[in-house]
Amino acid sequence: MGTLDRGGLPLLLPRANRVAPLFRRWIAHLYRRGDLVVTPSEYSRGLISRPEYGLRAPVRVLSNGVDTTFFRPDPGARRRLREQLGLGPEARVVVSVGMQLVRKGILDWVEVARLLPEVTFVWYGRTDPRMLTRDVERALASAPPNALFPGYVQAEQVREAYCGADVFCFLTKEETEGIVLWEALACEVPALVRAIPIYRDGTPDGVLTHQVAGDGPGFPGRAAEKLAALLDGELADLHRAGREAAEGVDIRQIARTLGTLYEEVGAQPHRPAPGPDD
Repeated sequence: MGTLDRGGLPLLLPRANRVAPLFRRWIAHLYRRGDLVVTPSEYSRGLISRPEYGLRAPVRVLSNGVDTTFFRPDPGARRRLREQLGLGPEARVVVSVGMQLVRKGILDWVEVARLLPEVTFVWYGRTDPRMLTRDVERALASAPPNALFPGYVQAEQVREAYCGADVFCFLTKEETEGIVLWEALACEVPALVRAIPIYRDGTPDGVLTHQVAGDGPGFPGRAAEKLAALLDGELADLHRAGREAAEGVDIRQIARTLGTLYEEVGAQPHRPAPGPDD
């Protein structure tokens, strides 16, 4: 089983890899039916421009967008978040948001938490337990006491976490855009991310985010070292640059641009048929 992620490419759930080629062929078939293909980043455009997709239509890059009137700074969230977590006012809190998947970096995230026991790590989001891989199950079961997993929460609580956290730590290994990062930047929380191609090439280290390169056994140690430096105020403050960048992909601006793309190909957005009271 699978679903489409917010970037338009297949998000394959664990234990479904055997059907991955079928989904790739299916999504390529859908792309080939379009007069125009819209994808959220230059990185994802590179992926779907590969010969196996067989695209003939033009491909345009347009972010999925973020609602910067909803995701916005809230100074009072720091106190409220620590009260919700049962922590003291000076406690340092690091958050991440996403499904509990290896691809989202949860294994490394747990190990970073283990290396920084004086910091509280909170992962918002969940995966159906039937879909968890064994290594993720082991990581969750053996996570240190400073690693908390509240599960799925409403958007208001996610916003509260962004605004109240000291750092948003996003160690994902693959993204076509990563909307949660835009949400966090809109809330002006400092961000530490893995230097995957979309972040390394699009916004280099120290521009909008601080980044840690690589993978493997040594990665958690390097990530923990840089995260500690960020928490201690030793790295550049990028929160204003992050907010300005998020405003550049505000959902209202994205909607206007999408409207021009519809006009470009002569397409009409679907509108529901009028009801009896209309």
